Amino acid sequence: MAAAVDVDAAVEQLAEAAASKASGMTRRPWLCFVLSTLALILGNAVVDGRGHHVASAAACCDACAAHAKKSPKRPCNSWVFCYKPHCWSADNGNTHLFGECWLKWQSDAAHPLYGQRGAYTDGYRRANRDKHLNGKYPEASNPEWVGATKAWGEAHGTAPFGVAPGSRRNQSVPTHVSWMGGVMGATVDLHVSWTTDEHGTMRSSAGDTIVDYRPWESREQNLKRGVKPEQMKF
Repeated sequence: MAAAVDVDAAVEQLAEAAASKASGMTRRPWLCFVLSTLALILGNAVVDGRGHHVASAAACCDACAAHAKKSPKRPCNSWVFCYKPHCWSADNGNTHLFGECWLKWQSDAAHPLYGQRGAYTDGYRRANRDKHLNGKYPEASNPEWVGATKAWGEAHGTAPFGVAPGSRRNQSVPTHVSWMGGVMGATVDLHVSWTTDEHGTMRSSAGDTIVDYRPWESREQNLKRGVKPEQMKF
């Protein structure tokens, strides 16, 4: 009898391999090897990605390093890159497009904060299934659309972008987090896989559990939900 196949693990491995290949990360210096594929990294935005589009994760990491050199008070030490035409997100009031490069600052990069990691559980996908099934994509003249399609062309040449400007959004929740990113100086084991459930709790194949920090809640509320004290700061 053939051995059982872990479909979710196989999907995650393929997604990570494709994202890493597309990112150009293998050409980066050691600093940019600190990568967490399929992860939405938290932090205070020092550069808003909706107006900052680049062609690859490598370029986003380079931008973070460059920002850190010239901004000593709140230097970029973490970054998030959208590598799909439309990166699904829980904030359905925004449409995040290819090439968005968010530069962020965390107060303790040695203990990086994550909002989502790895595969979404079935419960998460059911709870959020309709968040991007309405609304429209930006018009062709919108600066965010212009920036995204320009970055796409630089990365993929004449390959179709996949969505049309001004068309109706119709994206269901993907199986995995649609973002990739990195934290400067942090250690990340890419052999460990993660899931994110409908409560925002992240669990790893190594047995670790992270309860998501909610900055809009009080310290007491976060602690009651199981958030660790070291996670309650950006």
